[in-house]
Parts: sequence; C-alpha cells; structure tokens
Amino acid sequence: MAFSVHTFETNPDGNLGFAFHQKVGEGQELYFLAKFGAETLEPQSMAETIFGAIVDHMEASKIEDHYDRFEDALKAANQEAKKNQITGKNPPEIVVAYFDFHQLYLSQCGPSEAYLIRDHGVSQITEIADQAEDLFLNILSGQVMVDDVILLSSNRILRTLTANELADTLGKQNFRQASNQFRQELSQKSEEDLLVTIIGIGKKEETPAAGFLNKMVSTAEKAAAPLKEAMTSDETLVEKDPLGNESIPNLSNNRTAKNPNKAMQSVNAASASLKKLTQFRPQKNLVILAGAVLVLLLIGLGVKSISWESEEEVQLKEELNIAREALQQADTFIIQGERESAKEYLKKADQSVQEVFKSKSKLFRSDAQFILAAIKDKQLQVENAKQVTPSLVADLGAKSDNLSARGLLELEGSFYVFDNKSVIKTVRNVVESPAELSSSGGSVLAGASRTDQRTLVFLTDDPRLIEYREGIITPMQTQDENWKKGIDIKTYGRFVYILSPTENQIWKYERRSANYSGATAYNTGNIEIADVVSFTIDGSIYMIAASGEIKKLFRGETQDYEFRELPSIPFSGPNLKIYTSAELDYIYVLDPDNQRLLVFTKGERFATYRRQVMFQNETGDLQNVRDFYIDASGQKVTILTENKIFEFNM
Repeated sequence: MAFSVHTFETNPDGNLGFAFHQKVGEGQELYFLAKFGAETLEPQSMAETIFGAIVDHMEASKIEDHYDRFEDALKAANQEAKKNQITGKNPPEIVVAYFDFHQLYLSQCGPSEAYLIRDHGVSQITEIADQAEDLFLNILSGQVMVDDVILLSSNRILRTLTANELADTLGKQNFRQASNQFRQELSQKSEEDLLVTIIGIGKKEETPAAGFLNKMVSTAEKAAAPLKEAMTSDETLVEKDPLGNESIPNLSNNRTAKNPNKAMQSVNAASASLKKLTQFRPQKNLVILAGAVLVLLLIGLGVKSISWESEEEVQLKEELNIAREALQQADTFIIQGERESAKEYLKKADQSVQEVFKSKSKLFRSDAQFILAAIKDKQLQVENAKQVTPSLVADLGAKSDNLSARGLLELEGSFYVFDNKSVIKTVRNVVESPAELSSSGGSVLAGASRTDQRTLVFLTDDPRLIEYREGIITPMQTQDENWKKGIDIKTYGRFVYILSPTENQIWKYERRSANYSGATAYNTGNIEIADVVSFTIDGSIYMIAASGEIKKLFRGETQDYEFRELPSIPFSGPNLKIYTSAELDYIYVLDPDNQRLLVFTKGERFATYRRQVMFQNETGDLQNVRDFYIDASGQKVTILTENKIFEFNM
C-alpha cells in the first residue's frame, strides 16, 4: 500500500506542533499530528509519551480485530495523558490515523479535524466531542480507496477554503504540486496557525513525497525563511525520532528541532546567519558543483537500475496498471448507472490483481491488496449492497441444550422459535421454557401465525395440524379423513395453505368454529411446483424454487412472473426462504448459503432486484441461518440460527 505524505505548518505563532509516523505491521501505518498551546510544559515529551503509548500497545497487542486493537491503544494513551494532567476538558489538538491496508481507523481530540477528499467531493470525517476526562472518545472506521486524500488538520480548514476549492486543489493529478498549491492557498487566505498532514492514497508524484515531521514547530520557521531559501536542497538534514523513524525537518535544522530555547530566534539572527554564510560563497559554489555532479551520477545509476528490472517485475507492474485503469472505468460506469458494464471492468481488474497474487514474487503484494479492497468496495456499490453485523437478541441454548431450531414466528411483539418437537417463547432476551407440541411422535415441519386470532399454527409429518394459543396446545381436526402432507404452511385471513410439492399442489383449508374444512386444490393452473422450497402470501402466492426461480399464483391461476436484474452472485438451494406481506412493497429472499438477504421491488410482472444486505459476525455463528422475519415497516430484520436470535436494521 503506497502513501504519499506531506506535512507543513502555516503562520506559526508560538504554539508547538508535532507529527509522527510509525509502521506497526505489514500494511499497517500510524500517523499522529498534535499541536499544544504555548502554556504546555514539556510539549515534546508529552507528544512522544502519548504517541509512544499508542505505538507500544499496537505492537504488543495480541488482539486480531483491528478496531478493538486501536481502541485499546487509545485507552492507554488516555491513561498516560491523565498521568500528566492533560484531559479532554482543555485538550490539545490531536489527530491519530491508523491504516490497515484499505481500512482506516481515526480518532481526534480538541478542535482538530480530518477530511476525506474523494471523486471531487469533500467529507468531514471527524466531529468535535463533548468535553470529558479522556482525550479520545470516538473512533471513525471506514474504507479508503486509491486516489483518496485524507487531510489531517489541527483546526478547521473549511473556515478558510470552501469544499470546492479543497477538492479542486487536492484533486490534481500530481500530488506534490497539489500539496504545494494547497499550502500556498492556505497561507495566503488565513493568518491562523495550522499544522496539516496530507495523505494521498496511491498518489503519484514527480519527486519523492515529503518526509514526516518529528520535531517541534515554532516561530523560528517563519524567521528562518530567508535562510531556508538560501540553502540548496541537499542541505536538508534527516534525523531519527525516538522511535527510530526517519523524518525530514520541515524548515529548521536538527539543532533547532532539539533545543526549543535556541529555536526562538529573531529575524535579525537569521539575517546574521545569512551574512556569515555569504562570506564563504566561492567554497560553497564548489561544494554545490560537486554535489550536482554526484546527483547526476546517482540519476544515471538510477536509470540504469530501472533497465535491470526483471521481466517478472515489469509484468506485475503492468497487471497493476491494468487493474487500476479497469477500476477507474468501472467507477465511471457506476456513476452512469450502467451496472453490467461496471461488472465487466471490475471482473477485469480482479483478474489482473489475482495474477499478482499468483506470482511467486512477493513484490507489489501490498499494492495488490489495496486495489483488491477497492474492487470489493466497488462491487458493493454495483450490487447496491451493504454489510451489517447483527446484534444478538436471545440465546436459546440456556433453556434447551440440544435445540436445533426450524423456524421463527412473530405474534404480538414476541418471537416463538420451534424445533421438531417444541416451541419456545421469547420476549427480547427473556427465554421461556420449551412447550412440547407433538405428543404423537410426529415431527413439526413448519409453522405460521394467525395474528387476528392470536394463534400459531404448526404442521407435522403425521400429517397433523396443531394450534397454539396462550400456552394451550390443541390438535385440530379436518372434515377430510386425513390432513394433506406438505413441507410449508402459511395463513391468510381465515384460511390455511399447505405447500405440497410432491403432489404439485397447494392445499387450502378454511378455519371454522371448531375444526377445519376439507382440502381444496388451489393450484388450478397446474403450475410446476415440484421444486418449490418456500412460499409466501400477500393476496397472491409467491413461491421460490431451489433453482432460484420465482413463481406466482393469483386466485389459483398461473401468472407470468420472474426476477429481473439479478445480482452477480446467483442464489439457489433448498435453504432459500421467501417473504412478503400485504403491507410491504418488497419481496425478501433469504439466501443463508451466502449469508445475505436480497430485496426485490414487488411489481405486477417482475420482482426487480433492488439491493442486498450481507450479514456476518466474528464468531461465525451466522453461517447456518434457518429463518427470518421482517417487521411491518420493512426496516428491522430478525434472523434465527440453530439456537440464537439476531437482529439488524435495513
């Protein structure tokens, strides 16, 4: 993963600023920007203490989750700050950014801010927290992409420049030129003392990026400007910070950085130094000439070394360039709404990146990881998809050790989970003891709610129909000699429908005062339903087959109906479930094999793909989802695994 970084300060007024950088692992970079008031005692030691606490905990931590790891490191920094009597009630201006390949974790304190510049748009990605004892209170987490710019500032920049000006300047192709122009504009339009770090993700520069500061910034920088202009570029000294990182002083030299008292020089002192320097101009010219010759030799060697690149290196670079260009093309098609074309270019980008991973060489692996993350991000955009981490509502294992849930039903705000023998009522995290449903030895296959009668209906393989109401279990009779066999059951009004694929039929029963009527064949249009695995009713009956095909019946007659604009990853299998209701405008398909919920707009002839929600968690217990429920608003989803209930928002 390649970053181009520039750090500078505008109009220093005596407040002390520091910027540090540390690599804490493969593809893992920490950036730290801090500015202290002039009244702060030993600000350099304070900055190093806070940053050092973060680095030490990041490097020593065994926590695999990067968010938790970063959070623990910030807690350690808060403790160190408190020891030194620095709290969030009168905080310094600090921003901490942690990159794990394509993932950014960021926190700040005081009036410092951070911005994301992407596709000519500017987003502020920090917000000033309420005053508290701790310095760091919140963490931002999100993905960054190639060509993004992350801007860290000790104070608000949008008071000085507009969002359009910011995007236009930092969006230029040459990142070094863009950074220099931004620095000039900021200095000209504001007299405020600002410490700024600009991080370009995968940005190209005509010359190497500026090094990261590790020094005190003071009014000496302003005073020493004439001296700086008189110095040639080869006089810039490189120092190492206390953590071992190389850094390039921004304006003042090493001695100035290490001694804050000597740093407080005046313009007169700088002029005297300049005069003293001019006394040795002939000798200096010789040194400059010798330096120039040396630089030319080094450039010649550099050009020669480029010609020595192996054929494999050249090929891998070409693959990365192809991937980047394809990614840009895909982004253009996404903006234009051409999903299929975008998919083709994303596929091309992915193929090129995979060639880099297949190589025996480990060159460019970090760049490939970064591009791959951008590809996945764009794939989510193409699919109009999002990822969620459902929250645990109830653990049913506490009441039933061997529970293997089959279905989930909602009734009057409570959820009922049933397996092949019993039903368990839950009210949020309160789980009641199981109630046995079938005493005849049969197994429960499916269930449905009759909300108007406050009743649950269960179908067994006897075959038999069982009603459950307020804890009372009642086996029901039909006017037929026997109940029809089926695999799924639904209710609509006073009717019960049983799906029987083996008989290519949906059987309809009417609930009467004490029993049910005889069975009526509902599939009068003889639509083929032998491979149907789930169905739902909103007045029409929608069925989904194991092949992923959707079918529709209205008043028993076959309707021309199909999915339109399907997602790139197909769905199929016996575990698919379909759901809608008269109140909902959408049809929902649970695809547990791919850990996702698909949403389709419900039309007269088509169910048109709209979006998908992919659910996952760290424990991995969402890989075997059995059933789901959508509330009447269509905003909250409840899912059932083998022995747990989770929920998430759409």
